[in-house]
Amino acid sequence: MKYFGTDGIRGTYGELCVSEPFFKALGMGVGELLKKEKNGKIVVGGDTRASSDFLKTAFFSGLEKSGADFEDLGVLPTPALAYAVIKRNAGMGAMITASHNPYADNGIKFFDSQARKIEDATQESLEKLVEKFLDYSAIESYSPKKISPRKICGGDFALNEYVAKMSSIFPEGFLKGVKIAIDMANGATSGVSSKVFSNYGAEVFECAANPDGYNINDGVGSQFSGNLAEFCRKVGADVGFAHDGDGDRVVVCDENSSILEGEEVMALIAMDAKERGVLASNAIVTTFQSNIGMDESLKSEGIDVFRCGIGDRLVMREMLSRNCLIGGENSGHFIFLDISPCGDGLAAALSVLSVMRAKGKKLSELRGGVKMYPSMSEAIRVARKTPLEETLHLSSAMERCGKILGREGRLLVRYSGTEKKIRLLVEGKDASKVGDCMKILKDAVEIDLQ
Repeated sequence: MKYFGTDGIRGTYGELCVSEPFFKALGMGVGELLKKEKNGKIVVGGDTRASSDFLKTAFFSGLEKSGADFEDLGVLPTPALAYAVIKRNAGMGAMITASHNPYADNGIKFFDSQARKIEDATQESLEKLVEKFLDYSAIESYSPKKISPRKICGGDFALNEYVAKMSSIFPEGFLKGVKIAIDMANGATSGVSSKVFSNYGAEVFECAANPDGYNINDGVGSQFSGNLAEFCRKVGADVGFAHDGDGDRVVVCDENSSILEGEEVMALIAMDAKERGVLASNAIVTTFQSNIGMDESLKSEGIDVFRCGIGDRLVMREMLSRNCLIGGENSGHFIFLDISPCGDGLAAALSVLSVMRAKGKKLSELRGGVKMYPSMSEAIRVARKTPLEETLHLSSAMERCGKILGREGRLLVRYSGTEKKIRLLVEGKDASKVGDCMKILKDAVEIDLQ
């Protein structure tokens, strides 16, 4: 597609697809779509980026011009926006965010009337409508607005309705006596996740909870797990969590300030559900990115692992087709269909806490259910995204590495759908072969793509 990537539209504020003229055309396109499908109103929210309000205003002007009905929910996490679609009986939802990206980036994600990420056909329709309504004269004279740091607070929907929902899922007071450290990335979960934990009786220690438009994901949050580990150590937490900017993912830390792999989190929750007899289809869904050690470990517990392409939209699709309630990505996106129709970092954190409390054990005692294969991964910025089959050195390096690893390993090479990067993953039983292959791939990337 021309504008949509792995997870909505994303780029640097001021670029064509992340500009006010584009968002106005997008609003007009959405309004046209809602009118055509007689889908009712759209609910809209955003994260704490400096540019979010300007893009939202432009989007609203497009919606108004098309005669669409809309509701501004203010600042809120992405999973709260998905919940609002259901609660408001809306035809669509739109979240203005660039997730875990730096503050200078922004974008938008769309949800359908069932609070699921919109399908390819809807994205294609929107792209055609955008090009129909785009004012190219406005693009030519456009320049991004200058923004100053300011205090940004969560909206009423996030702090009241979403918090109330998330505070009612588990037994009242079930976290009494638990010390929780929470890094909210100066993003949309600021003041939200900590409030829910407190409502359940936990003693909560916050960091990165003062967004100013510029500090979202700035050395904090799920992309910088070292910050969480250090904070957990400092406050003596029993468990720690770190969100990304829009709160649809979470990273988990145990009481020893050791970060859990995403595969460990999925396995921990899946094995507990299997033990309680509530694991639908005795299976979970994950992506090709997850360590293959998880498949072998869960198979020994009678749990199947189904795999799909990258992105929680594809995970959701596979979960529905496989009748699974649990799925996710090792990056920290976890979906629990009995709680939310999209990735929800707070729901994942509560699920981990639920297992801890039910078993009466520390997290360090519960982890270890997955024997991970030696693995290396890199995300490398590139100057161009040449089709892999057209690269000279990289395609040759991939073939060479495939032979080195044989049947006891694998490699995954793909371009990011949201950033100008190439992602490399090498996995195998022999750590030295893994290291050799990663060097071979990185050298080839440098020659072909940088």
